[in-house]
Amino acid sequence: MHNIVLIERYLPTSIFWSNLIKNKRVEELSVEEILNKYQGFEGELIAFFSVQESELNLNKTIHEYLEMKNSNQYLLLHAISNSEAMAPSLMNQVLRVGYDVGVCEEEKTIYSSIFNEILFGNIDRLIVYKNLLNENLLFPDRVLAEKYVSLHNDLSAQGEGVEDYEEMIIYEIWKHKD
Repeated sequence: MHNIVLIERYLPTSIFWSNLIKNKRVEELSVEEILNKYQGFEGELIAFFSVQESELNLNKTIHEYLEMKNSNQYLLLHAISNSEAMAPSLMNQVLRVGYDVGVCEEEKTIYSSIFNEILFGNIDRLIVYKNLLNENLLFPDRVLAEKYVSLHNDLSAQGEGVEDYEEMIIYEIWKHKD
């Protein structure tokens, strides 16, 4: 699947802000710095578009989303799973920023395991992955993301309290250039 999402980063006025401060696992960065560095699909979902449903409207939709994105508080991301690839016609408009793990499959259902279980988590065996994330606080390659998903699945099978209401999927994340 190739989905395009427009996300607003959490603001200090968010109901989640106090929990982000309390559960922050990257000690050397403030919550604001983590949110600015993190380039994955966690935040307030503003818009969602599945490329497979309407490739004909792709450029129109991207243009509309870019108009909605009026500050650095917003991220316009391409989340690509399975064997999909970035469309060659878009390659000069985007940058690959890494791999996120979670759920980004249908409107109003986004969840990043990196954000919730590594950067702001409570299970030590997952939190240690924070040291392996790239400058965008995402996995630098698919192999590392696959190892993480395998551990996550093992912990789920052992009843360790991981988020497992949905199957964790690996997404290649591309960000629109500013």
